[in-house]
Amino acid sequence: MNDFNKHVKSDTIKWVVVFTLLIVLMAGMVASILLALPEGEPVEEEQQEAAPDLAMEFNNSEHVKLALAQSDNPSGTTTSTSASGIVQKTLTATVTPSTATNKLVDWEIAWGDEGKSETVTDYVTVTPASDGSTTATVACKKAFEGNIVITVTTRESGYQATCIVTFTGTPTEMVITTSVAQSGGAYKVGIGETYTFNVKLTNPFDSVNEKFNNYVCNVTGKGSIIVGNHEISSVLGTNNWYDERTVTVDSLKDSFITVSYADGVITVKTKRAIESYYKSMRRMDGGRTIYYEDDYKSSVGECYFEVFIRETNSNLNKTLKIVFDDSIVTGVSLNNSEIAF
Repeated sequence: MNDFNKHVKSDTIKWVVVFTLLIVLMAGMVASILLALPEGEPVEEEQQEAAPDLAMEFNNSEHVKLALAQSDNPSGTTTSTSASGIVQKTLTATVTPSTATNKLVDWEIAWGDEGKSETVTDYVTVTPASDGSTTATVACKKAFEGNIVITVTTRESGYQATCIVTFTGTPTEMVITTSVAQSGGAYKVGIGETYTFNVKLTNPFDSVNEKFNNYVCNVTGKGSIIVGNHEISSVLGTNNWYDERTVTVDSLKDSFITVSYADGVITVKTKRAIESYYKSMRRMDGGRTIYYEDDYKSSVGECYFEVFIRETNSNLNKTLKIVFDDSIVTGVSLNNSEIAF
C-alpha cells in the first residue's frame, strides 16, 4: 500500500512539471510573435502622446502675432513686410528625432472657430519654402477676428503639430509729423519757443490695438562745452578767464530744454541758447566789474539734443535730433504800440 501511494505522488509531480514547461513554452512563442511584428504599424493617438521622442513641434511656443515687427521677437519667428503691405512671418517645424531619415511635412490652414464662412486664405496663407519643407511663410493679408489654425503633418507616420494664429493689431511703424523745419536729419528750432511733434502708430492693416499706448519720452544732451569763471572790468578794460573746464551738454540740459509727452504729442520747449549759458552773475565795485561763474567760452564739437520716444508694448521707437538755431525767427515787436498825429 505504501509503494502504491509513492507511485501516485511521483506521477503527480511529473505531470505538474510537464504543465509548467508547456506554459513557459507558450509564453515564449507569444513573445516571439510580438517581436516579429513589422515596424511602422499605425500607432493609436494615445500611444503618440506617450512617445515624445517621436513627436514634432514648432520652434515657437506662443501664438503667432502677425503684426509684430520688433527685432527681438520672443516667439522665435522672423517678421517682414512685403511691398504690398502684407505682413509675413517665417514658421519652422522640427521633426524628431534629429536622425529621422524622412523629414518631409505637409502644411494646412483652417479656421479654428466654428461657423466661420469666409475663405481663410483671404486673410492668412501658409506657403512652404519647397515641397515637403519644414519651413513655411505665414502671411497676413488683412485684419481678422477669431483664431486660425496652421497644422503641419509628417509624411511618415502622420505626426502633427499646430500653431494658433491671431490678429492682435500690433503696430509695425511709428510715424512723427511736425511743422518744424528739418535739415540734414535734424530739426532746427529757435530759442525761447515751444514746438510740437505728433506721434502715431500704424500697421499695413490700419488697425492698431488701443493697448499700444504706453510711452516713455526723454531727452539727452550731446557734445561738450568749455566753461570758466569770467571777469570783465569796464574800468580797467580787462577780460580774464579762470578755472576753465569741460562739461557735457547733458549735465546742463535742464538749463536749455524741456521735453514731455501726452496724448500723442511730444512738446519741446527751448529755454536759452547754449552759447548764452552761465551759472550765476554778480556785479562788483558799483557795477563796473561783472563776474560770471561757469560762463560758456566755447563748444567742443557739435552740440545738440536727442529726444527719444518709445511705445513699451510694441518696442517701436524714434529718436529726434534737435539743433538750436539762433537764425530762426521767433517773434516780432514794434518800438511803439501807439502813434498819434
